[in-house]
Amino acid sequence: MTKKLEEEFNLPPIEEALAQEKEETPTVEDSKNEIVEIKEQMSISEKINSAFKEIRGLESHESEMDDIGRKAIDSYEQLMNLGMNVSDMAAGKVFAEASNMLKIALEASDAKTKAKLQQVDLMIKKARLDKQSGDNEENIQATVYDRNELLKIINSK
Repeated sequence: MTKKLEEEFNLPPIEEALAQEKEETPTVEDSKNEIVEIKEQMSISEKINSAFKEIRGLESHESEMDDIGRKAIDSYEQLMNLGMNVSDMAAGKVFAEASNMLKIALEASDAKTKAKLQQVDLMIKKARLDKQSGDNEENIQATVYDRNELLKIINSK
């Protein structure tokens, strides 16, 4: 690179950038640790996906949102082609509607993701409640002492 480009884009000199790149090369141990972390995350992701299979109605919502998104993208492409072929005065409105179609496609995708996240949140809350209720029932052990027995225990120590 030339000095002018480095100055223009606020970049470090090429020698420094190459030296940093060599320093940041991960070790074999770091790579192995990263692989283990990724495998753990993938297993968690697979568990979540398998849990989604048990939820009824999510597939229909997902397919409906995909369908809406696909139709909105198709409409966007048609409106963009139309906007290129009309007069400049009318093209503004056509392009505005084309951008609305993209917004609709994005909202459909967001709705699909939001529904999945809500299901995951509910599943986590349910698991937490199940764990808490299971712990309370299984591990409760109580011993009842009267006042005299407590005093004997305290005085013996």
